[in-house]
Amino acid sequence: MRTSLPQHVSIYARRSILALAAGALAAGVMIGIAPPALPQAATSATASLNGDWTGVLDVQGVQLHLVLHVKTDDGATTATLDSPDQGASGIPVSSITRAGGKAAFTIDAVGSSYAGDVAPDGTSIAGTWSQNGVDLPLAFKRK
Repeated sequence: MRTSLPQHVSIYARRSILALAAGALAAGVMIGIAPPALPQAATSATASLNGDWTGVLDVQGVQLHLVLHVKTDDGATTATLDSPDQGASGIPVSSITRAGGKAAFTIDAVGSSYAGDVAPDGTSIAGTWSQNGVDLPLAFKRK
């Protein structure tokens, strides 16, 4: 695992990466003491997102692997996000929705959101990760 960023990564990108890392680590530490995100009432559309999704966020050549876990139990959908490259797991997703071919989620703990288009076969989502005023392309694939 790389402990420092390459020299070619701009200071702006470094700050974004550090903010993401700090937020993810803070959220990971808070999981044990903060109440979990409240489950949302599941719709059949939201439930269709059930499963594990993987993606790679590329910030000027620095790749952060992300894993989104979506689960529906007793009519309520919950989700968490892992960032294995940062040692963070179980970051609670504050809200997750699907309407038609669109999917979106927010993670209040790290001040981020994601919105994307679900592929017709339901195996991928192509969208945008937004955090701290920075928008980056991010595609998730169902595991």
